[in-house]
This record gives sequence, C-alpha cells and structure tokens, in this order.
Amino acid sequence: MGAVSKALVVHLDALDDRLLAYLDKDEELHLDTVMRLRFYTTALFDGSITPHAVVEDWADWFDLAPAFVAAYAPEWMEELEAAATFLDGPKVGGDPSLAKADRVYLLALESLLDAYRALRTLEE
Repeated sequence: MGAVSKALVVHLDALDDRLLAYLDKDEELHLDTVMRLRFYTTALFDGSITPHAVVEDWADWFDLAPAFVAAYAPEWMEELEAAATFLDGPKVGGDPSLAKADRVYLLALESLLDAYRALRTLEE
C-alpha cells in the first residue's frame, strides 16, 4: 500500500469505516466514485444543485471530497478548503448560495478530480 492510499484509508476509517467501501482493491478511490465526486462538484459550482440537495442525495460527498483533498491534493488546496464554509454542511434554512471561497474551492477540486481520473485511467 502506497503512502497516499494509506493516508486515505486512515482518514476515511477515522470518519466512518463504511466509507472504506468507496475504495478499490488497491485502496484507492474507485473511478466511479471519483466521477460521482466530480459530478456533484460541478453541479454545486454551477448552481444546478444546492448543498442541501447533496446532503439528501449523497451526504458522503461531504466526507469523501475532503478525504480526497487530504490524500491527493497539493498543500495549497488545504487553504482553499479551510475557507470553504459550505463544507461544514448546509445550515437549516440558510442561504443556499455559495460564497466566493466555496466556488474557488469547488473549481480547484473539479480540476484535481479530472487530473486524478486521467492519471488513474492511464495506469489501467
């Protein structure tokens, strides 16, 4: 097991061991999970879905996206993640629009997910 996949396993297991089901035999995120993360990231960014709707449809996104960042993203992404307030979960009755920092995080995450998917596809 590589250092990155070990970090991902530890991170997901610390959150909820059922999240380990999103990992493949090499303890990397399944490509379909990465594509689903990308779908919701794009939908959040373009406003076609709200954080409330993501919680209802696939609440694991709020654990898996930060786990992806922790395992695979460069250090600068941590600053963007810290500034993204919507990651704490949508506030009941709160404003469904995203702040500029949220959108910057989502745009960067979208690019990183694309790069990861391309790399994994090349490896297979």
